[in-house]
Amino acid sequence: MAINFFGGVRMSATAFAVGALVTACGGGGGGSDSETTQAGISASNTGTSSSTAGTSTSTAGTTTATAGTSTSTGSAGTSTDTSTSSTDTTAVAPPATSTASTTDTSTSTETTTVASTSTGSADTFGTLATTSTAPPTTTTIGTVVAPSTGTGTSKRSGAGLNLGPIDIYSTGVFTVDLMKRSGAWLTQCQSWTSTTCNNFASGQSAFDTLEESKLDLDAQGWVKSLPASNDSTVKYRMVMTALLSGGTLPDGQYVVRYDGQGTLAYSGGASKVASSSTAGRDVVQISNAKGGFFLAITATTPSNYLRNIRVYAPGGACANDYSTYAAGASACGGTKGAYVAFESFPANKPWFPSFFTDLKGFRTLRYMDWMRTNTSTNANWAARSLPTDRSWAGANGVPLEAIIDLSNDSATDPWVNIPTYATDDYVHQFARLAHQRLSSSLKLNLEYSNEAWNYAFPQTNWMLAQAKAAWPTQVAAGANVYSLELNWYAQRLAQVCTIAKQEFGADASHVNCIANTQAALPSNTDQVLACTYAAASLGKPCAKFFDVVSIAPYFGFYLGNPTYRATIGTWYGDADGGLTKLFEELNGADPTGAAMIAPLASLTKWNAGARSMSSAWMVGTKAVADKYGLPMWAYEGGQHLVPPGGDTDAAFLNLITTANRDPRMQAAYLQDLADWKSAGGQTFVYYNHVGIASKYGMWGAKLTLDDNSAPKWKAVTQARDGTSCWWSGC
Repeated sequence: MAINFFGGVRMSATAFAVGALVTACGGGGGGSDSETTQAGISASNTGTSSSTAGTSTSTAGTTTATAGTSTSTGSAGTSTDTSTSSTDTTAVAPPATSTASTTDTSTSTETTTVASTSTGSADTFGTLATTSTAPPTTTTIGTVVAPSTGTGTSKRSGAGLNLGPIDIYSTGVFTVDLMKRSGAWLTQCQSWTSTTCNNFASGQSAFDTLEESKLDLDAQGWVKSLPASNDSTVKYRMVMTALLSGGTLPDGQYVVRYDGQGTLAYSGGASKVASSSTAGRDVVQISNAKGGFFLAITATTPSNYLRNIRVYAPGGACANDYSTYAAGASACGGTKGAYVAFESFPANKPWFPSFFTDLKGFRTLRYMDWMRTNTSTNANWAARSLPTDRSWAGANGVPLEAIIDLSNDSATDPWVNIPTYATDDYVHQFARLAHQRLSSSLKLNLEYSNEAWNYAFPQTNWMLAQAKAAWPTQVAAGANVYSLELNWYAQRLAQVCTIAKQEFGADASHVNCIANTQAALPSNTDQVLACTYAAASLGKPCAKFFDVVSIAPYFGFYLGNPTYRATIGTWYGDADGGLTKLFEELNGADPTGAAMIAPLASLTKWNAGARSMSSAWMVGTKAVADKYGLPMWAYEGGQHLVPPGGDTDAAFLNLITTANRDPRMQAAYLQDLADWKSAGGQTFVYYNHVGIASKYGMWGAKLTLDDNSAPKWKAVTQARDGTSCWWSGC
């Protein structure tokens, strides 16, 4: 995960956009996580998050309608898992999941009371079988070309892409059914309709009474019943979920399909078009200027509860090409085939066209954020996410079936992360399902957890506790506990790799076991691969269990260091606000490409600038990888221009934001890839696909799916399409 190396606040796109979402309800808020430096190991964990929301009191008109009762149920793919018993090697239970709260209240609703006769089905992912077998010298800036759309038809690329999390705040759109990105149900009440909607405890509000644990849900997460009006045991009387923050998708008429009988309500920027709506199918007008898209259930019939709710944006595709967006029927016909609206897409075409098109041609897609790797506390296979779940934005992320299907469909190797607290049984089941479902032409890139060296994340502190418990004698003797933690990580990764390859059996060569190590400290990579303490019980160094060493050689992180701000502040008065000097610092080259001493060299001691630091990390890690006979990949990479936490320097934020949109950033990305190739690196996976720019980072290669002119995206697509993979045997 991209981080702020100076202990400042980096807020994810999810947390950042909470403010925008809540503003639609009349408030604002934020969240944060504080992270440690890549240049050293920290024993502290200072991650925090919070959010606050305001109040809205606007009220919309109400409409009602009734129709016949449906007894149909939504259909979806099923999977049957075959259990394998094993002795789990994890010793300590995962930490309890923390719960955030909001204090926002909203009363704006537009309602429709319906009893649906719809027989539409949810996204189907098929039925699974139940059986299983076991510092460079060059200063030349990269050549810039226009971006292309991925075709996946040329020789395999050496470039990969990290996908951002699926949730309501993302500026990416992933699935045709927008309900898959919806947030958790919020329990709500209205003071003018309920006598219990008052006297709230700390953190409670009418917008969220914090009674989600009392919801009556089915296995897929649909609400089976709501409290009676005279129920004095709870405050809530309705539930609401958010689907979009304002501006993610264009204004227009959206379609909401559903089964069951009850009352749906829309608010924020959403209002029902009654004249176009029928039982089981609401047409909802979205106006982004009015806020996000909120959907509520204010009443439901327990014997035929509202369920299988699907939400579709305007548009679709032509029948002969589901990977190209079509705004309407006029875009189709002839050889393109008939127009197919999103609500009529086949069940095996769940991907939003422009999202899917972006992915074709990459070598691998890394799903670390999709799987909520840094926050998931799931340990047991039975609790995992499923394709039939109401939403894929939950605590355990996107189901493995969907991940494998996306990689199969896009012909990209899936790079997946086993959850930190997963039991051995979880790993067996995970690998078995992956083997059953993955195309034989693809490989499974397998990683355990994420950044076990980074003490900003809870998993690293948990692993430290495991290490102390595993080697008490060494702790008592004064062994470096952080070295022990790296050993424990390496040992667990070795165990995960062994299980996965056992499940793949004769296809074990289709599994790449990947060690995630710290770019800035090649010595830590050496500790992971040697695993001196763990090797005693494993019988050999951990490197013997691995197939790949991976690092995140970001460039430019030190520009956020407050120590250098006084000097950087002198750049603001330049005609371009400091952009030229910033790129001179990144590249160690003047605007003509000639080598020069970087502007901050006297402070950083890196005469050739930020990319030379990253290049040195590449070279140092490659030497360690060579020592153990392993290839070097980049699990993440790109620019790392981020202000430190609490920074209020608007000029600096403007400088780095503008730099990310400057054509010279495209050239810097291309030269960074050239540095990687020169160092002997292989697969390079950019972080990440789509994301907002804020004071918490500019991680997205583009801001939205349609932002195809973004300089970083141009560089990424050139890396994807411009050259094939460059190493022997690729």
